[in-house]
Amino acid sequence: MGGVVIVSGLPGVGKSTVLNIAIERLREEGLKVELVNYGTVMLEEALRNKLVNHRDEMRKLKVSEQLRLQKLAAEKLYELSKEVDLLLVDTHLFILTPRGRWPGLSVNNLSALDVKQVIVVEADPEEIIERRLSDKTRIREMESRESIIDDLNYNRYLAAALSVFTSSPVIFVANHTGKAEEAADAIYKVLRKLADEL
Repeated sequence: MGGVVIVSGLPGVGKSTVLNIAIERLREEGLKVELVNYGTVMLEEALRNKLVNHRDEMRKLKVSEQLRLQKLAAEKLYELSKEVDLLLVDTHLFILTPRGRWPGLSVNNLSALDVKQVIVVEADPEEIIERRLSDKTRIREMESRESIIDDLNYNRYLAAALSVFTSSPVIFVANHTGKAEEAADAIYKVLRKLADEL
């Protein structure tokens, strides 16, 4: 079974860009690496059950329904991890719901995953705002700089808790504008080391 790596970051940190660069390098070295978006697995089930019309409605579902979808997604990801060297799970460590911040990973779904590494991609608040404004593919509520700082801090708290709960290391990778290759290299090095240890 391959190692499960949780990769997270607030929307707008440029996570997809740096992950794709790192994954390409690992695949060139012959590693079987898959990147799966946790929310996409949840969305497929939500759409199948006609609970939502699009992805951005999921965070407005009842918490009990989100918990069910989370657990189902974790079970599917566990099965997928058996087929690869590294399974990178792209997910949010928290979701903004009408009742407040709610963890994307918790005792509800972590028990189904054998997490080996946690990677958190970050950027400056101004960079996040600029990237969100240029992303026309998503329906997002715009947040203030102060709110983004609060979210960045909360993401760090959850990453630390996740590291404790899973007994896995956590690394924070800065992805500044024009420095995607540097961020990708930091991620590549951690994943290469993990693959060597598995």
